[in-house]
Amino acid sequence: MVLSFIMLIIGLVLVIKGADYFVDAAVEVARRTGMSEVLIGATLVSLATTLPELAVSSYSSYLNNADLAVGNAVGSVIFNTAVILGLSLIIKPLKIKDKKFSSKALFMLASGILLSLFALDGQVKPKEGIFLIGLLIIYVFYVFKTSPNEDQKVETDDSPVWLLTIKFIGGAMAVVFGSRLMVNAAVSIAEALGVSPMVIGLTIVAVGTSLPELVTSLTAIKKGYQNVSVGNIIGANFLNMTAVLGVSSLINPLPIGRESLRVDLPVMLL
Repeated sequence: MVLSFIMLIIGLVLVIKGADYFVDAAVEVARRTGMSEVLIGATLVSLATTLPELAVSSYSSYLNNADLAVGNAVGSVIFNTAVILGLSLIIKPLKIKDKKFSSKALFMLASGILLSLFALDGQVKPKEGIFLIGLLIIYVFYVFKTSPNEDQKVETDDSPVWLLTIKFIGGAMAVVFGSRLMVNAAVSIAEALGVSPMVIGLTIVAVGTSLPELVTSLTAIKKGYQNVSVGNIIGANFLNMTAVLGVSSLINPLPIGRESLRVDLPVMLL
């Protein structure tokens, strides 16, 4: 089991660093091709902190390990809200003055309610995953229409095209390989401990894949950007419930156990 934990940590590092390189390269390519900074911020930059969850849950679904796929996404939402948001508000209480916060929070709440309704019959089906992804598209369109360009500044990368290509491909390969390591290690740990992969997904894997959100939020607070910190958490939760579970359900239907319906999903909505 020690080896499994080591593999889990190695996989986590590969996924997080790979996602970092992949998204940085994608953002720069999008910027150079004339994509607006608002759209880049609403899609690619937001994807940066959620890509680990997306990779792990998608690969878990591909292996027909729905418990790990769902546990990772739901556990990440719970960790983001209870731990990261809690720490953010303890360090510096937030005064919400921007109406866009309320709008984004409503999108997050809507996605949680929609996901819970889909799960009532014990399964999130591919057609329901399409609805979740559709809500994500509506959100991106809303952000694109309501956010002025000057509010979103994307860091530039002057690297030559060949280096950007290496970052893009290398980052993608690291995410894929790292997610495979994490999923296989998580399953081995669950078997060794005699627990469901759902438990490992809700705890160890969810906390691990949520580390980018934790680092981003605490860094934003340290620099005095409290709004960025909370906005990052709201966006990450929304993406977990729409993109992560939506894509995972398209790969394979996601069975939702009774325990998740009675405990995990209600806690997530809180």
